[in-house]
Amino acid sequence: MDKLEWAVDSAGGTTFEKIAGEILRNEGYDVHESGVIGTDGGWDTRIEINGRKGIGHASVDDNWRGKLRDDAKSVEELEKEQGESFDLLVFVTNQRVTGQQELNMEAEIKEEYGWDLKILHRRHIIGITGHERPDLAERHFGFNPKRNDDHLDQIIELRDERLDLITDREDVASDLEGGPTAVVHLIPNGVFSGNYVQRSDDLPGLSQMGKLNVHPGTETVGKGKLNAEGRMQQSYRSYTYLRKDGLYEAVDTWVFRESEDSGLLLNNARDAKESLDCKIGITVQAGIRALKEMGVTGTVFCFISLLDAEGATIDYESRISGPAMQQPLRTDRYTTDLAEIPLAEADVTDSLRDPLTEIWQELRWNSNLHYDEDGNWKGPIVQFVDIGQFPAED
Repeated sequence: MDKLEWAVDSAGGTTFEKIAGEILRNEGYDVHESGVIGTDGGWDTRIEINGRKGIGHASVDDNWRGKLRDDAKSVEELEKEQGESFDLLVFVTNQRVTGQQELNMEAEIKEEYGWDLKILHRRHIIGITGHERPDLAERHFGFNPKRNDDHLDQIIELRDERLDLITDREDVASDLEGGPTAVVHLIPNGVFSGNYVQRSDDLPGLSQMGKLNVHPGTETVGKGKLNAEGRMQQSYRSYTYLRKDGLYEAVDTWVFRESEDSGLLLNNARDAKESLDCKIGITVQAGIRALKEMGVTGTVFCFISLLDAEGATIDYESRISGPAMQQPLRTDRYTTDLAEIPLAEADVTDSLRDPLTEIWQELRWNSNLHYDEDGNWKGPIVQFVDIGQFPAED
């Protein structure tokens, strides 16, 4: 399965609603959107083509035939309520539909309601967004299927450029205190396709690293916004940064400390809200909220990096049994494998389980103490004033 197929299959209701309207217009329909999005992607619009009027429905529901039948009943009720007569019913779905299924449903709708049914399904959407209108994929999924360059290599190159700037204390990291640093990057698929807002002032306010609540210290800096801990001081120990193109960067030095007995320690205590795992989970959750607020859709790539941290081991509670001997971090720059997070239905604790556990295992732990054997978060539950808690409640 290629990237476009995955994007179509995993599209959330809100994203699919926007794509459906543009797909219908691409097919020659006049579209007058009148409905609202539902939890399953259910959406309706009035359509017209060649003087024939009808209703368009779109849904990401797995049971597309059941949803289509329910929508047809709703359209019949609308005809009766409004005293209207429709000619067409168009159903847009991201599900797989066979030719025989299509013919059967067309005959069923014609016999029961007298309308001509047109189904635009997965194959049509992939064909249109992949060949005729790659701009739709770029706008809604964050990448252009016709690009020849290796998109993921570009994403990684951008991440490495940012890590170099942080290591050298340049750009927004110029006043960051020296020493070992933990870094989180959220990079949208569409980071190279243009800015999501016109002006830096239009970007949302930011939380501080490891916090969910938006902090009043956010300020406009060049092409983005910055929220630095202790910004009034000459130097600061953490910051969050968001650019107009969707790049989100969070940096923290608080999670490291030097011990005379044990050397460089990384705070990842199981019950500590200031642990690396907990801080990163909260920061990613807050970052996703900011990206959604500025209009980013599709998927973001998440990377966790440890800089200038060679020799670090995990600092954990004395009552916890760890490995017989930890293996100190063997490099000055360690970056986890990427985690892909779909913004429409982001599950932060689940998405971060593998990269966070990777850090524990790099230091010779068998598992991550913040997750149980089934992969469920068992670390601190952090309550906040304005938007609930981390992990987010179901």
